[in-house]
Amino acid sequence: MRKVKFEYSFAVFLYAYLIQIDLSLDRSRWMPIDDLRDFYKSQISPKQVSDYLVANLQLNVKRLNLLIFIENSSFWTRIKDMLRSCFGKDILLEEDQLIYLCQKLSLLNKILEADERVHPLEIEKLRVEFSKLTFGTIQYKLTGKDRIKAQKVEHFLQNEILSTCNIREFSKDYF
Repeated sequence: MRKVKFEYSFAVFLYAYLIQIDLSLDRSRWMPIDDLRDFYKSQISPKQVSDYLVANLQLNVKRLNLLIFIENSSFWTRIKDMLRSCFGKDILLEEDQLIYLCQKLSLLNKILEADERVHPLEIEKLRVEFSKLTFGTIQYKLTGKDRIKAQKVEHFLQNEILSTCNIREFSKDYF
């Protein structure tokens, strides 16, 4: 399986972005889906992130339509990733993980662009899939300091009392 290498700063952005999605989808259960759609009109769209991944990481576009399953990283892989993060190395992800992520981002984009109601279980299933990739794989590739900062990312229906970071603080020159 091909490993894809990308910059550490992009991995931090991706982690923050996926946390934003996870939290926003979680909070959207209590509000109409149209409110979530309105929130994402002022955010970086899932399509932009997916297109960036495909274009800049030379992903095999033909595989985007295939059914792909991923597993959480093994214990030893997590340990190696944590050690790599201490030395600021570039991030490595399997191509299947990135294609899976692109598929989920495309699905979220379809939900956000559609004018129809979406069953709450479909949204929850999508949230769990994003969460597994975020906390089962990408989290271990970052330093603790960057994880803590990324977890403070703004999201839909957030508590206004909390101090948050705008997603654009993480995106730098990517979007």
